[in-house]
Amino acid sequence: MPTFEKTVEFFLQDFPRTLFPLDTNKVLVESFASELGDFIYGKITHNKESDHSFLPQTRAYAAKREYHLRRTAKLDPVAEFFLYDLVYRNRGSFRKSPTTTRVSFGYRFQGGQPTSPIESFRSFKGAVHEALKKHKHCAKFDISSYFNSIYHHDLVDWFSDVAKTEEDAVFFDKYLKQINSGRSIDCLVHGIYPAKMIGSHFLSFVDNASWIESELMLRFMDDFYLFSNNIDSIRSDFTGIQRLLGEKGLSINPSKTQLGEIEHLDIEKELDEVKRNLLHRRTSVIAASGGELEEYEDEEEKLDEEEIEYLMTLLKSQQIEEEDAELVLSLMRDYTEDVLEYLPEFLEKFPNLSKNIFYFCEHISSKEAISTLVADFIGNSKQLTEYQLFWLAKLFDARLLGTKRAADIISGLYDHQNATVISKAKLLEIADKKYGLPDLREEQLRTGASGWLSWSAAVGTRVEKKKSRNHILGYFANGSPMNNLIAKCVQKLP
Repeated sequence: MPTFEKTVEFFLQDFPRTLFPLDTNKVLVESFASELGDFIYGKITHNKESDHSFLPQTRAYAAKREYHLRRTAKLDPVAEFFLYDLVYRNRGSFRKSPTTTRVSFGYRFQGGQPTSPIESFRSFKGAVHEALKKHKHCAKFDISSYFNSIYHHDLVDWFSDVAKTEEDAVFFDKYLKQINSGRSIDCLVHGIYPAKMIGSHFLSFVDNASWIESELMLRFMDDFYLFSNNIDSIRSDFTGIQRLLGEKGLSINPSKTQLGEIEHLDIEKELDEVKRNLLHRRTSVIAASGGELEEYEDEEEKLDEEEIEYLMTLLKSQQIEEEDAELVLSLMRDYTEDVLEYLPEFLEKFPNLSKNIFYFCEHISSKEAISTLVADFIGNSKQLTEYQLFWLAKLFDARLLGTKRAADIISGLYDHQNATVISKAKLLEIADKKYGLPDLREEQLRTGASGWLSWSAAVGTRVEKKKSRNHILGYFANGSPMNNLIAKCVQKLP
């Protein structure tokens, strides 16, 4: 019997960093990895006579800067567990760059552990900074909508070459077809480490191109830098790489492309010394792999008076920029009283910072103050995004149960005009008996439907006594093989 201890460890390490971390998946992976593995490898991948399959996945939309959305999918427990397991078993196939002149940073295993995206990104930026000093010309560019543009069959062809076994390549092909309902593009999810590993190493065909003339190429995911003292080499490589990417149906983003003499390019913004130091010390960075917020605890010394004054000036600015708001949320966690009154403005103006606000609120001592702020914001805001609704639901679960405005918050989130299957699922999985949650869960479970609302409701029943829980799960279990799997797992919980 295979064991999944390391896959579970891989999943749990990455879980807090993902775009939509639902506890439904965490509960099942953490406590029932063997059951998930048996279901996957016993009924889906290896059993050709079985009518079981990976399910089509639910679309979800994470926030990007300036109200843009990132289209992805929230993987169900079986699909998510399989991808972590597949990548972990094939971790040795995701190799480090073979040369010092064509270097790809991040998303691999080292010493049995996944490398830190934050440390890899810092190394990447450090290498770019040093290269800017040594070369006369540079090209900076990235791929437009990279993850949403990768072609299914190109991914499978690549994985067939690097996978440990031919069997794993066949499983990967089946997986991509089934979770995407047969569509050939937009098949790779965003925001989870194994997908980032796949996305990063798929582009190794660019790193390995023998005709590249530039002295140095640096890459983090789909962010490229070319360096040379010869502008003709830069231009030749830039056009050649575009043709190479074009063969895979990928295109360069013109709005983010810069090419020419380094001294004339706005690649590294001129920043005053205080802000440069603050950016270096900030506890969150936006990874270049598409903009996900990655939580990172920094143990450096506290802010000095000049830095505090600088951040307070940013905070009180009537036209604060998103990157400055992020800096405030990252570094002013010892000054929560000063920031608290500005949180509604940040929530309204910067949906992309919803996850930052979730972590910032961990440092606010008054739960009632957060509860009032969140309840009022939800009640007054009609245009909340799925990402905001999800992370406010996470905040409710983590900090606001039992507060005076808790009922207002849960009804506001669940009944909001923009509430989605994924944002509602976050509420239904909460292990609490108050605020009408048992009734909401029972409403979903009695239908026998198979989907996120019923799956999360089933996991939410873990708060009920065993007899009551098992009774209601009986109706749910008959709805589908996935329902049956989840019901059996939850029934085993103490």
